[in-house]
This record gives sequence, structure tokens and C-alpha cells, in this order.
Amino acid sequence: MRNQRFFQVVMAAFFALILSSASAQNVEEIIFKHVEAMGGAEKLSSLKSMKIEASLQLMGMEIPTTTTIVQQRGFRSETDIQGTKIIQAIDGKTGWSINPMMGQNAPTPLPDEMVNAMSGQIDLTGLHNYMAKGYKAELIGEETLEGAPVYVVKVTNTNGMVITNYISKDTYYILRTLVKATVSGQEVETKMTQSNFKQVDGITYPFSAEIESPAMPGAMTMVVKSVQVNPVVDESIFAMPKN
Repeated sequence: MRNQRFFQVVMAAFFALILSSASAQNVEEIIFKHVEAMGGAEKLSSLKSMKIEASLQLMGMEIPTTTTIVQQRGFRSETDIQGTKIIQAIDGKTGWSINPMMGQNAPTPLPDEMVNAMSGQIDLTGLHNYMAKGYKAELIGEETLEGAPVYVVKVTNTNGMVITNYISKDTYYILRTLVKATVSGQEVETKMTQSNFKQVDGITYPFSAEIESPAMPGAMTMVVKSVQVNPVVDESIFAMPKN
């Protein structure tokens, strides 16, 4: 059960996370250029909802998943593992899941730590307006990541989650993140490496990601099949069913 919960946090960290010379630039300037690279402040401010169809590849399995998000309102993912459907949802400040693989055939409230870990997923705009969101950002250095020069920017969100972003000096895309979260009293660090960036309706999105975590038996690859920007969403899908 603990490994299942770790896996949930890894995925939360990923969606939450699909939307983020040193002496010459401060952290505000770097984040400004990152926001511009992701579509710009005007485009990101108009981002109200998103639907993502993707495939997870883990241990030789191909796992289809669909995620629907309404900005600062709700999140719902549906994952099909060999014919078993797993649902996770955030409805405002509460969350729930249906996970037959954990014996949860009925809707079950998520514990507060899970809701906190997943809460970033209802923010589609990433580092846009990060100060107004109450995030703290710090430029901690420069490195070379697989041959690419990057800025290393540490961000702490309002739930205390620490995210280290490796931002390309060339494109200002986030090429890698290290995410620290507490699950069942243990600190878990997840590494996500993003690539294949494409624009959809003016919004830049990574269509490939490799996710590594001590909670998983190996690296998981995520390949995005399609992204819908600002689809009409029936927000009742975020509410926990009564039966």
C-alpha cells in the first residue's frame, strides 16, 4: 500500500508539474524568460482548463491515462492498468480515489498529505505569477545537464514542497525537476526529465518525460498523445460520488 501511495505522489508531482550568465541575471529574470518560453503571461493567464491523453510505460506495460484539470478548481485522472481503472481526483481542497488494486472499489477520501502533494496539479500556470501564489524561488547555481547549460532554481510552494528546476539557458524550458515530498512520514525525492516540447494553442508543453523514484521498480516513461487547451469541462467530475 505504501508503494501505491508513493506512485500516486509521483504522478501528482508530474501533473502538478507539466505546466514550469547567473551573475548577469537574477531569479526573477530567469523565471520571466521561462514564462515567456512557455507561452507568455497573457497566454498563461487565459489558461482555464486542460485535458491530456498519455501513455505510461512501466515494466513492459503500456498504461493509458487521461487527465482533466480546471485551473485552481479541480483535477481528475483515469488510468487503465490491464483493464482495471484507477481514478484520482481533487475537488477544491479535498480529494478522493477509486483504486481496486488497493481494495478500494468504492470512492475513498484521500488523506490530507496526499491532497497537499497533489494540490499543485490544479495550477496549470506553473511559475507564472509565482510571487502572488506565495511561492519562494532561489537561484542556487548553474550546471551542465547532459551537455546543456542550465540554471538551477529552487522553488518552495505554499504546502512546503521543494522543487528544484533545471532551466535551460538556451530555451528556458525546464529540462529536469527534483521534487521532494513527505509521504507516510518519509521524504521521497522524484526526478523527472522532460523533452519533446511542442506548442498547443500557443502553450508550450513537454510531450515526453522520464520519471524516476525509489518508490518504483524502474524508470517510468510518459508519452503524451494529445493536449486540449481550454476544453469545456463538466466540473461535477471532480466531486466524490456518493455511492
